[in-house]
Amino acid sequence: MKALVVAIAIIASASTSFAQKNSSTSNGKVSAVETVANLSVKDLGGLRFKLSFENPTKQKAQIYLVDNDRTVFYNEYAAGDAQYAKAFNLNNLADGEYTFVVETPTEKVSQNFVIRTQINRGATLAQNR
Repeated sequence: MKALVVAIAIIASASTSFAQKNSSTSNGKVSAVETVANLSVKDLGGLRFKLSFENPTKQKAQIYLVDNDRTVFYNEYAAGDAQYAKAFNLNNLADGEYTFVVETPTEKVSQNFVIRTQINRGATLAQNR
């Protein structure tokens, strides 16, 4: 049970978003900045995933997909949209841990996920003839 709690804590800390929520203005005062919100990765089945997030300030955003070795498998720049959504077919990726990262000039948020091959074995009785 203790190992399970440690594993959950490691995964939770690995998927934590790192965001800068305020910035300095030209007069030195700190002002609030709207951030990338509601980053989600949804499993669509068949190794298809949907990445979506809100970008209320319509900042230029770099979207990329990396593995644990920081190898980049996908890289895109998106700008001008308050909402982003795209489906990804990840059939060509090997089993492992991956991360979608969204980076704007003021913050960086990420969402981890795992691709794992599962083999289900079963038996059925043949019909007697």
